[in-house]
This record gives sequence, structure tokens and C-alpha cells, in this order.
Amino acid sequence: MKAQNGKEKSEKPRRPGRPRGKTAGADNREQLMDLALALFARQGIARVSLNAIAKEAGVTPAMLHYYFNSREALIDQILEERFMPLRNRISTAFTEHPDDPVTALTIMVRILAELAEQNAWFAPLWMQEMIGEMPVLRQHMHARFGEDKHHKLLSTVIRWQESGKLNPELSPELLITTLISLVLVPFSRLRTDERMKSVSPDVIVRHALAMMGQGIGA
Repeated sequence: MKAQNGKEKSEKPRRPGRPRGKTAGADNREQLMDLALALFARQGIARVSLNAIAKEAGVTPAMLHYYFNSREALIDQILEERFMPLRNRISTAFTEHPDDPVTALTIMVRILAELAEQNAWFAPLWMQEMIGEMPVLRQHMHARFGEDKHHKLLSTVIRWQESGKLNPELSPELLITTLISLVLVPFSRLRTDERMKSVSPDVIVRHALAMMGQGIGA
């Protein structure tokens, strides 16, 4: 086809939804996921729309649709690429120490703290999921991966108790959530609560391990 000036058009057809003047690439996609995670961590996934993410990023909604067909697709990609690698790393504490609950749980606490320090969204997003009206991330995880890992972890805790390696008075259903809370609740407040200024990641870990090992007794 000839252009009006007589020259052949060399520009390839633009993919639908891709805004003019924007270059597609992995960097843009990663930045959009970063911004989405930051918004999710502040407001909760259920309250954040694609339009809100586009506004925060300073791009058109069409740009988001270019990379993610829908809000649900975006959540699935965040789950797959950002959250699951962290979850899998936490799981290594149990796979590498299946018969030593003290070591496994101690390593879990240290890994949680490291991940929360490295990923600013991790702790507050977990808090949003725990206290929010709609645990969207958990629902997506259940839909994609089922509850096998959760049930396996509960079975491990029960086995530790039955073999005398773990306090039998502990509730298997509450143990992991309690330990995660000891770490991630303080981390979620570090950047927003003035009263937490003197608290460092190392202090959070030491406090959690002291609660695990000695409780509140002198």
C-alpha cells in the first residue's frame, strides 16, 4: 500500500490496546506489577481496580490491558511470579528439616523477616489478606493450587506433636499463622508507625524467637 506522499508504509500494524509512544518490554511490565503490589499492600486487592493502577502508574488503562488482559489475569501473574517464589522459599524450612520442628520453625521466622525486609509489599499485603473482607490472593491460590500444601503442613505439625517433638497443647491450625504474625505484623508497621522507629528487623526476629523458645516467663 502506498502512503499519500508516495512512499511505502514501513510501520507494522500496532497491537490492539498498545498505546502509541509506549515501548513494550519486560521492564514496563515489571514496573506495573511493582505499582500494583504497592497499591494492593496499601488498600487491599479487593479495593484496587485496573484503572486505579493505571492512574498510579501514569499510563492509560490500555497500557495495562496490553500486558494483562484483566485484573484477574494481573493477580494470577503476581501470584505466580512474585508471591509463589517467596512461599516456596519459606517451605524449604520444612522440606529440609522434616524431623526437627525447632530448627524448621526458627528458619521459617528468619526467612520471613528476610523476605519482608527485601519486599516492602510482602508484610502489609499479608496483613490486608488476613484482616480484609475479601482474601483475594488466598482465593486465587486455592483456585490454582488447592489446599494440598496447607494440609501437608498441618499433618507435619501433628506428627511432630505425636512424636513428642512439639508441644501437644499447640493448635496445628493456629501455629503457623501465629508465628507468621509475630514477624509480619511488626514489619507491616515499620514504615507507618512512629512508635516502631527504634525496632529493627533483627529485633523483630529476636523477639519472635524469644516468644517461641521462652514464652513470656522470666
